[in-house]
Amino acid sequence: MFDEILDFLIILTKIKTFLNFKYIFKVIILLYDIMRLTYACMFCIAIIGCCMMVAGCTEQANETSLDLPVVKYGGQPYPGEFVLVGYPEIWEKYDLDVEHTMFGRGWANNEALISGDVDINCGFDLKTVPLMSALPGEVIIIGTLQKGDRYSTVVRNDSDYQSWEDLKGKKVATKFGTGAEHGLRKYYAQEGYNWEDFEHVNLETEDMIAALDNGQIEAFTCWEPTPAIAETQGIGRILRTHGDISQIPISLHTTKEYAADHEDEIVNFLAAHLEKADLIKNNPEKAAEYATLAAADRGVQISPEAFEIVFERIDFDIDFDDEVITNLEEIGQFLYDQGEIDSIPTIEYDRSYLEKAKNLYQQKN
Repeated sequence: MFDEILDFLIILTKIKTFLNFKYIFKVIILLYDIMRLTYACMFCIAIIGCCMMVAGCTEQANETSLDLPVVKYGGQPYPGEFVLVGYPEIWEKYDLDVEHTMFGRGWANNEALISGDVDINCGFDLKTVPLMSALPGEVIIIGTLQKGDRYSTVVRNDSDYQSWEDLKGKKVATKFGTGAEHGLRKYYAQEGYNWEDFEHVNLETEDMIAALDNGQIEAFTCWEPTPAIAETQGIGRILRTHGDISQIPISLHTTKEYAADHEDEIVNFLAAHLEKADLIKNNPEKAAEYATLAAADRGVQISPEAFEIVFERIDFDIDFDDEVITNLEEIGQFLYDQGEIDSIPTIEYDRSYLEKAKNLYQQKN
């Protein structure tokens, strides 16, 4: 374009006999202004084009995300759940858009599944059985989140207690109506203790460590991560874990109606849980990092060291066996004896989704 302007100026100088210099100079200024405006317009067009390309790519990416199947998942603040919250990309790897709602209470999580607000939920044994009692023949177990040494009895670091025999007549705390109480009662029956041999205190989990530290109680029995937190704070030590007494599993549930039409979603969902379990087992430091950040976002301060203790202590394998089912059947009897349910439900489960998820997980890794 500059060459054309130069040629034009030469022509003008050759016809200066017809145009005086003043007019030639005005023409040059005009051409210069035209050139500036032309390049400014070209620059603006380029900017607009880039913006349109970026917007198009963003819209395409959003459409791709929206195209992923949506699974509404009712979780709870368990250690493994914090890993999932801190590592949400795990769902995308298995082609899912998971709406992960963390319920503070198990009954609220069950209500969400019953009402259809979530497609899959989780709950420990004392919530699995009432769910199946509320929807007899309609709910199945498709996996487990945790089992084994989920519960521990904790005493002060500076105490001389070495066994439950030493705690007879002492104040010991647990949360009544939970798996911790059931586990204790089962342990007492096995060891020949009576509930009245100890002075039981009903405490919320968040109050147990402080009560132990200031001497209000001599021991507490609770689920993780409270025992691990007490250990890392230097306040408590483990007197006994209770996995040998009761598995106290946390199970994954869905309805038969949902499962019938969403096999792929369930398989992919379980495959993501398999990867989470593998991360916890083989890279507990990274899993603890994810979990610590996720807990902090919820206003819960749990150190990476506490999570690492939990990840070593608990079995996070999502597979389940006959021992887990037997434990749930015992819980059904316990709740029936306590008047919490009107009848003992049949514990229904389907391992086929998990077997397919294992194959998918191997293909992805």
